[in-house]
This record gives sequence, C-alpha cells and structure tokens, in this order.
Amino acid sequence: MKDYKYNYVFYSVDSDFLKPIFSSLSKYPFVKVFDRAFNANFFIQKFFFLHWSAKLNKIVKLPFKNIWYKKMCCHNFENNKPICYVFVGGKYVSEDKAFLKYIKNLNPNNKCIMLCLDLLQKTDINTEKLKENIDKIITYDLGEAHKYTIDYLNMDYYTPIIDVTTPNDFENDVYFLGYVKDRLDDIHNTYKYFVKNDVKCKFIICGTKPEERISGDGLIYQKPISYIENLQNVRKSKCILEIIQGQSVAPTLRLREAKTYKRRLITNNTNPEYIKSLTKDNLCVYSDVKDIDIDFIKSDINYKNFTDEYSSPIKLINYLEETL
Repeated sequence: MKDYKYNYVFYSVDSDFLKPIFSSLSKYPFVKVFDRAFNANFFIQKFFFLHWSAKLNKIVKLPFKNIWYKKMCCHNFENNKPICYVFVGGKYVSEDKAFLKYIKNLNPNNKCIMLCLDLLQKTDINTEKLKENIDKIITYDLGEAHKYTIDYLNMDYYTPIIDVTTPNDFENDVYFLGYVKDRLDDIHNTYKYFVKNDVKCKFIICGTKPEERISGDGLIYQKPISYIENLQNVRKSKCILEIIQGQSVAPTLRLREAKTYKRRLITNNTNPEYIKSLTKDNLCVYSDVKDIDIDFIKSDINYKNFTDEYSSPIKLINYLEETL
C-alpha cells in the first residue's frame, strides 16, 4: 500500500446519499468516516446537535462549543502522522471557526479541508473569511470554483449499495426525483410532454406549495424520500431524468446512478463529462423538451454498453496528498 503523509478523518457523512460516495473509504486503516462527530448516548448527542445547529447559530452565536473539541478529535490511528480533517459541506467549521485553530494547536501539521458537494451559492458560508483558517476548499462545480477562487475536483466517486439489475420490463419509462428550487416550470413542461407521448412517468417533486401543483398519473408531491427508496425507484425505471438547477453544469448523482445501475439518462446538462461517461444509446442531452427522442425512451436498453467499473474516493485522498 502507498505510504500516505496523513491520516484522514471525514466529518458529517450523515446523509444517506453520501454513503455510496464515501463508504468504501472505511476499509483503509488510515481513514475514519463519521456520520456523527463522536459516539455518545442519545441525550448527549441531542445536546450536541442543538449546540451546533446551523439554524440556531444564525439567530444567536451559541458560546462554549470548545467543550466538545476534545471528543471530536479523539482518533486512534496506528501511527502519529498528522491528520487531515475533511468537513463535508462545511459542517462544524462553518458554525465555529475556532475549532480549526484547536485542530492546528493539536499538531501544526494537521490540515483542514472543506468539501462542497452542493452549491455554495445556496448557503450563507463566507468563503473568504473561511479561507483565513482553512487549508483548502474543494467544490464539485467548476463554475463555483472560478467564482469563489477555490479548488475544483471532478468528484464522480460512487459504489453500488443495492444490487444492480438488468431487466427488460420496467414499472416506469422515466423517473424523476428532486426539490423544485428554480425549475418547477421545466419539471411540469417535461412531464406534460412525456404524458402526451404515452411515456409512463414517476415524478417525485419536493418543496412545492399546494397552489403550484398540477394533477396527473405518476406525479407525486411529497416530502423527501430516503436514498435507498430512491435507488429502488431507479431500478424500477428505464430512464432517469435530470433537470439541472440554476447555472450548474457539474455532474450529479443522477449521472452516477445511471452509470452504476445501468439505466438511461435524460438530461439538460451539457457538460462534456456526460458524453464521456455514457454511450449515445444510453444518453439523451436536450436543450428543449421537444428535442427528447421518444424512441430513445421506448427502445430496449443494451446493457453491454455499460461497464462494471466504479470510481473510488481514494482519488480524493490522492489529490489531497499531492496538493497539500
């Protein structure tokens, strides 16, 4: 095994959609992946959660977070190498930048990284202020990398967490899951186009107001579902629909799901990475909904055009080893 300069701690991998991205790192003895900051009983965890709540700290900056620092940094590795702390989404460091100074006081060679797997423009994080104490901020979105002068990395890591199936018959022709955000009209117009052309849809739409909703078969407005339930819907569908938010062109989970679970992808994302990742008969890129070829949806999937190769997040650690 390669001799790495650092041990690694990944914080706040608590969302179930992050597990297929980072779970494979746990097999390495120099990496620890945490969905919680530390192990403790329910009441202590609840108190900790409230103390570090982003919503509460927006209203009033809660003091004395340093009472948790020692617990949060109690990591037993097999060696005394410095530790690189990776904060997924900026959790903990965005609420209390003094925590970064504590980490450096433990060992001046320790490193602190913020890993952005969502758009920064949707948060209140002040990247310029954060840069004063953090070693590196990395984003999956090239546009935001230029906007905020931070590192860009194509984070296409993903491993299957349920069985990959190759059926010929599907419950749904097209499956969509997502928050409305700025794309409600696009979602509704795409759905109407599909229904008009006898395409069987399952659209799960989150975050709408009652007056914004329309009715139709396979059109479901509800709260977010678990990621496992999402993947079960992916397996039951021939095509996955992706409608990008804002100006983002970064590859998303929908691309990784299509590649990994061998389903076709319909997307309005023009990023060349998509063309590299899927063959033409498994990818439909459109600008106008009327450009979507219905025959693409109706024809059988050629499973031979998919590979069983998965991208490992060890590439992220190798990148950090090279650039820190």
